[in-house]
Amino acid sequence: MYNRISRTLLPGIVLCGLSVTGCHRGGSGPASEIASLRTELEGTRQKQAETEKALATQKQELDRKALELDTAKKQAADNQVLANQKDTELRAIQGQLTERRDALVFTDISATHQRGFSSIALDRYRQFIIDYPKSPLVADANRAVAELTVAVERDARTRATLIDPKRHDREVLKNFKDGISTVEEIGPLLRQKSVAEVVKLLGPPNRSYRNGSELGYVDKIIDTSTGSKETLVVVFDSDRVVSLRVGYRGREIKL
Repeated sequence: MYNRISRTLLPGIVLCGLSVTGCHRGGSGPASEIASLRTELEGTRQKQAETEKALATQKQELDRKALELDTAKKQAADNQVLANQKDTELRAIQGQLTERRDALVFTDISATHQRGFSSIALDRYRQFIIDYPKSPLVADANRAVAELTVAVERDARTRATLIDPKRHDREVLKNFKDGISTVEEIGPLLRQKSVAEVVKLLGPPNRSYRNGSELGYVDKIIDTSTGSKETLVVVFDSDRVVSLRVGYRGREIKL
């Protein structure tokens, strides 16, 4: 490129110099014309050198920018490859987590149970069975539900007793009044009670046997062997309850 510029500029410069020299031939000698031409040629060469230097600088700048662009493209391509690899790895991890999410959830519920939150664990086990019906851990969840149901109900009764110790007694007496109590339920309330205390608890009897040593409450007790209502017979000895019978001829149950 630089040679083409030189070949293009020099002939024109020379012709121009000759033309100028010819125009002043009448007033100057050959030596003067040659000196002037040399001066002009030297100026042209200097400008050509400056032009070539500027072009070289521009070329260096273009080469630098091209290198930076290539480097940026390569870096972008490398980053895209890394991003694709990370996306692939992340999808694989997410797939594994999805496949084993049931195990993670079950483990967390078990930890809740071990920390003593039985009611919460029971609810979460039940929800686990709904959320993961095909999980191999459903059998373990069903077993935990069965065990925790009994434990939670027992704990609820215990708490109720601590909060209201007489609640159970009131429920038994209400069932007795409604005729749906059993001798096993009413017996502990009557142990070693006097006649007056029994009447205060159960109300006036419907029957009296053996000179008042036995009191009868008709249709107030359930015979667990038949499911039918029977008379509760309260037996006293020295004015204290010692036994009960379900029906007048029923088997005597010592207290």
